[in-house]
Amino acid sequence: MKRLLLFAPFLLAAHAADSDHLAEGQWESLFQIESSSTDGKKQHQQTAPIYPPSRCVKGSETAPMAFFSHPEDPDCKTVSLKAEKGKIRLTRLCQSASNPMATIEAKGHYDPHHYSMTFLMWNMFDGVRIAVKGHITGSHQGLCPSQ
Repeated sequence: MKRLLLFAPFLLAAHAADSDHLAEGQWESLFQIESSSTDGKKQHQQTAPIYPPSRCVKGSETAPMAFFSHPEDPDCKTVSLKAEKGKIRLTRLCQSASNPMATIEAKGHYDPHHYSMTFLMWNMFDGVRIAVKGHITGSHQGLCPSQ
């Protein structure tokens, strides 16, 4: 029995490391556009980072499929998502009344306190293909603020 108690911290640590869920609490994201092109011709370089509003993640939202299916933009719909074992791949379609439909494809990795994905967003506008490449990162900031 003593030996079991001595190994309990190691068993608990191993269980936590195997968890595929993201941490519950406040999450902050950062979007960085790295380049854009029109019909394959590069248009501009990296832009300033964009910080969307923080997000409070609770309970069942910590499962990777639930966490990453939550769109930052209400005009976007997740059409394909695979998130497991620290890897993620997703496709979203976005369309608003004032913009043509855009496709966003992203892939990357995550752990309980961070995620990082590269993305390619593209659409056709008047027969011209517009593509934007970038990076999305997220980090756990701690507990959600009291409401």
